Amino acid sequence: MIALNKAQQAAVEAAEGPTLVLAGAGSGKTRVIIERMAWLVEERGVDPARLLALTFTNKAAAEMRSRLVARLSGRMDPSRPGSFLGTFHSFGLHVLRRDIDRLGRNKNFTVCDDQDQNSLIKRLVKELPQSFEPVTPRAALSWISRLKQNVEVPDWGHDAKYPAEESYRELWKRYHAALEASSTLDFDDLLVLLVRLFDTDDDARTKWQRRYTHIHVDEYQDTNRAQYLITRYLGGEQGNIFAVGDEDQSIYSWRGADINNILDFGNDFPQAAVFRLEQNYRSTRPILDAANRVVSNNINRLGKSLWTDRAEGAQVRYYLAEHGDEEGRFIVEDMVKRGLAPRDTAVLYRTNAQARLLEESLLRRGINYIVVGGIRFYSRKEIKDIVAYLRLLVNPRDDESLRRIINVPTRGIGGITRDRFTEYAAARGCPLIEVLRETESDETLAARARQSATELVALIDDLSIEAIKGPVAPLVENLLERIGYREYVRQSDEKDFRSRIEVVDEFVVACRQHDKDTGTPLLDFLADLSLSSDVDGYDPETPAVTLMTCYSAKGLEFQHVYIAGLEEGLFPMLRDEEEDSAADLEEERRLCYVAMTRARETLTLSAAQARMIYGRTDAGREVSRFVREIGDTRLDWINKPAPRAAARPAETGRPVAAETDTSGLRMGSRVRHASFGPGTVMFLQGTGEKVRARVRFDTGRVATLMIALAPLEILETRKK
Repeated sequence: MIALNKAQQAAVEAAEGPTLVLAGAGSGKTRVIIERMAWLVEERGVDPARLLALTFTNKAAAEMRSRLVARLSGRMDPSRPGSFLGTFHSFGLHVLRRDIDRLGRNKNFTVCDDQDQNSLIKRLVKELPQSFEPVTPRAALSWISRLKQNVEVPDWGHDAKYPAEESYRELWKRYHAALEASSTLDFDDLLVLLVRLFDTDDDARTKWQRRYTHIHVDEYQDTNRAQYLITRYLGGEQGNIFAVGDEDQSIYSWRGADINNILDFGNDFPQAAVFRLEQNYRSTRPILDAANRVVSNNINRLGKSLWTDRAEGAQVRYYLAEHGDEEGRFIVEDMVKRGLAPRDTAVLYRTNAQARLLEESLLRRGINYIVVGGIRFYSRKEIKDIVAYLRLLVNPRDDESLRRIINVPTRGIGGITRDRFTEYAAARGCPLIEVLRETESDETLAARARQSATELVALIDDLSIEAIKGPVAPLVENLLERIGYREYVRQSDEKDFRSRIEVVDEFVVACRQHDKDTGTPLLDFLADLSLSSDVDGYDPETPAVTLMTCYSAKGLEFQHVYIAGLEEGLFPMLRDEEEDSAADLEEERRLCYVAMTRARETLTLSAAQARMIYGRTDAGREVSRFVREIGDTRLDWINKPAPRAAARPAETGRPVAAETDTSGLRMGSRVRHASFGPGTVMFLQGTGEKVRARVRFDTGRVATLMIALAPLEILETRKK
């Protein structure tokens, strides 16, 4: 066993049964999971094939897998480690590929990615009868996904509560009918159908419980309802669930994650052992102190405070720019002035829209950079075209893929003819490819369209045989040659054809690497592609500054971190201040905590007093409450305003100091409003008759009140 601290050692050697490890940022949680599995094998004689570890990104899963193989050197075959270490979705794929027929579904299904989902839902929204309330594809897909993540279905037993709900219900039916008809699953299905399998089939559930007797879950705070149920089903009566997580890093409620899964672990498993990992091995003491100061303002916590025995580092730096443009220039010029290595530096922001100003400043300085979360390689048109062909080779019933490439490259089957084929297929209740098989004798079609449809079907039938067991790269090269795809790209885009062909060639390289690394058939290769994420391809050794959202940064770390745009309304980003909730604010605060704890050596925060928002300049912006929660004494102000400017916070955007006593109110004071009831003062701003207080009321409502117009009764004043 490698060296562990006392808390890590205690967690690793916990008795069998449910265990919760509260692992703060940078506290060595991956090490603990790996050592726990190794301990079970070496000290408890558990067969490695009985170990299951579930996480949330392919990158994290690959790291865990390689570390476990290295740790159990000689006990595990690197090419066949036995244990399953992967994402929840990849595990769902693994099980369903073997047992989905128990649910009456075809094992040779394909998995559609988010672009495929959008394409399908857009078509279905367009086809809705005019009697239905118009809805956007994005809203419809969000409504569907939200229900599925919670393992729910529409409530067909009552009338629609609002006009759009009737449209959403109809789209639910059509969407799932289309998926099932084409033997396709979406991401949510990989979890929902797994829950259904375990819930309805005792034999299947028992089979997988016996297959994996020790369940390890990384990032437990990010689990949604479906993932929670999967974990509970797998744990069975023995409950050998080793959950590792950090409630202070729960930031994905918008995609279904439920922080209550980790907060209520003790209620779900009354006999559970709980361990806290609070020693941080990543960041300096000032960075941790600042991050702790921010997150400690949250109420929904199990409680812990990160610490480090590293020597004192530099204070957290803070810059207040006059405008967003200046903020971008400052960050880049500051990097240059400090001589920071690009690969050691990251700039984090709340929204992708903030990247533009940073990119412009980096370009002017000639500094290499990468944007994580931009156009993904596998989302490029060229790749989507090729993948659509490949998906048809393993699943000819995939209508959306066929619709995409039916005239790519151009073969005389235009949009009108394609829609006609689609209508025929819908009327007959058969896959689109079956209609194309019969076009040779359809004299109502143009001769070129008939011939092209016949040739396309022949191509798919021919290559389908090669796709069953053969390597992927030669198949792709054969496909590209048969359809003349490179020539199609060259003719369709004379200006940028070289870069687009480079994308095609790079995809072929990726196929060769797949053949070399795993050698699994095309069906598995396509599944891996569909489960890839933005961060999976991120290489920390790239000699470039990294630009990414705070969400994308989770799980990563950098020597030097800048967090831009710390302003009210941007970070935290909340709905209208009269409607936002305490839960929203707490998640924003956790997101800030995650961003801050990505830094190893230095952390620089910045904000702007004015910023262009939706084409209009928004002046007099308020600095984020998160900056104020850190406190002036813990910040190294790079451009601290003169004293007279500090007396006019409404103009500078800088909040008043934490200890300012205005009209008897302070941050944290308990107050009562005549209409809204009791609440807590979150911050104060302004002087004299212009004092404003932002109050979080116990009802969850948050409001900013002018004290002179809406006096507050002080119930309890927070001590200085």
